[in-house]
Formats: sequence, structure tokens, C-alpha cells
Amino acid sequence: MDGYRAGEECARCGGRCCRERGCSLSPEDMLRALSLEADEKKDRIKEALLRELSEKNLYAIDSFHDSGRDFYYLRARHKCYTFIGVEAMGECAALTERGCALPEEERPKGGRFLESKPDGGCVQHYTKEEMLRDWDPYQPVLKEIWDAFYPVFLADGTFDACDEAYFAWMRERGSARARHPERSAAENQS
Repeated sequence: MDGYRAGEECARCGGRCCRERGCSLSPEDMLRALSLEADEKKDRIKEALLRELSEKNLYAIDSFHDSGRDFYYLRARHKCYTFIGVEAMGECAALTERGCALPEEERPKGGRFLESKPDGGCVQHYTKEEMLRDWDPYQPVLKEIWDAFYPVFLADGTFDACDEAYFAWMRERGSARARHPERSAAENQS
């Protein structure tokens, strides 16, 4: 496996990084998940990507602003949200009480290249610069999907429903912590 193995500190903190956001994928992760080659036609990639996003419900297209433009990439979807990511916040859909549901060799690059540290100051080695370089060739197809679905989800209330589901989930999670303070203490020790 390329990257870093999750350390014991991840188990102690309960995956704090994973509770904050889903891991960024690299194009190689996307192509592996889609069972495609890098040189396949744009339409084939778009078709396979849409199927993967909507059927498996594990990944999302997200964006960040860089050098005056929106830049699109894939990351693990957040619980309660849809395959168009907005405001990268929330627990990764692959996070379970026992850790990541994905085997180490199937984890996104952002997870594989996250170096855990005993003091909780984990270090991400899949940098923004690498993401910009890696995802640049896929901007047209990712933007096309984003442009097709973002306005629909905005208009039909999907994003509002996602936010409501997320905040209900957070309230429930907070209630569970209040019922089990020993878990909360263990999570906050790192």
C-alpha cells in the first residue's frame, strides 16, 4: 500500500479526521472504482462516474476555489449528503464504529496519505498542489456533472434536506455522547 497506515491514535480519537470530512480521491482512485483506463473517452468516464456516484453513494464531487476558478475533485461522501458536495463538512460515509469500512487498498489517496500522529496533529501528504495537477484533466467532465445537478438539488430542496438530516444526525450523536460520556472522554484524549 502506498501511503501511511492508520495508527493506534486513530482508534483512540475515533477517527477525528474522518468525522470532519471525507477523504479526497485521486484520479487513479476514481478510475479504479470505475474500472476504466485514463485514456477512455470523456462520455464513457461521465457515464461510469454518474453511475458510481448515484448507485454506490460513497463518493461526491466537491469543489474549492483556486486562482479565480472553481476546481472540482472527488472525495468520500459525507453522511446525510448527496453526491454533489457542498461546504465540505461532515462525517465520512465510510466511517463506522470500527473504523473505515473500506479495506486499506481501496481507501482514497487522501486517507492513505494522511499520517496519523500521537498528539492528534495528523499530516496530510496528498497536497492541494498535487490535487490541482491530478484533477486538472478531469475538470470538464466534473464541471459538466456539477452544472447539471447542483441547480436541480438547490431548487428541489435536496441540499436543505441534506442539511436538516445532517443536523438531526449531529443532535442524535450528541445525545448518544451524553448517554455514554466514557466514549466522549476517550474520543477527546488525542
